[in-house]
Amino acid sequence: MIDRINLSFLIDRLVPDPGQCRQGAAAQRKAHPDASPLQLAARMVHSAKLRAAAAGAATGAASSPFTMIPAALADMAAVLRIEGALVGEIGALLDPDSLDDPHALKTDVISVIFPAAASQALRQVGIRAGERLSHAAMRKYATEDLVRNLSRFATRYLGRQLTREAVVAKAIPLVGMGIGAGWNWLEVKAIGRRAIHYYSKAPIGPALLPNLSPPASPE
Repeated sequence: MIDRINLSFLIDRLVPDPGQCRQGAAAQRKAHPDASPLQLAARMVHSAKLRAAAAGAATGAASSPFTMIPAALADMAAVLRIEGALVGEIGALLDPDSLDDPHALKTDVISVIFPAAASQALRQVGIRAGERLSHAAMRKYATEDLVRNLSRFATRYLGRQLTREAVVAKAIPLVGMGIGAGWNWLEVKAIGRRAIHYYSKAPIGPALLPNLSPPASPE
């Protein structure tokens, strides 16, 4: 059944509205005027992790073996919206000009959320496998063919992820609550780190991610 689901609509809805991203960044600056851009970005990541974990717990609690695929799909759609908005808001915070071109913004968002798909897409257009995935590389090669391949590879990844969530996280409700929340938390944490590195104009990869700690709770 999962193989017959067309997930391309999730990719189409992944890219956030640039205006809303700028508003989110401006709200963070206003709320924490003494914080550095990296500190503000860390707060954004922490908030997104909380929302994504809540979505995973909610869909896990409501699902059963009979509804596990719709529940996993609902969870995926919710988390992708959170992730897309997070990447866009971090871009607005660290590199505001990056949101001016909607075509390039889509390249950035998909590349940060699906780095393996971005690497495959680069190879499809003849880029050597050893080139590091970065903001500069994606902007340099951001042709229509690259974006089309990027979306296609990202959709394949979503299919595998949907299978994982449906079978493991959603089949048993009480177990699914914890697994779904935990997976979403870790996934958004990784994406937040990649986004910060990406918009800091550095290559992204497991060995290069900054060590971000959640912001301290206000007294």
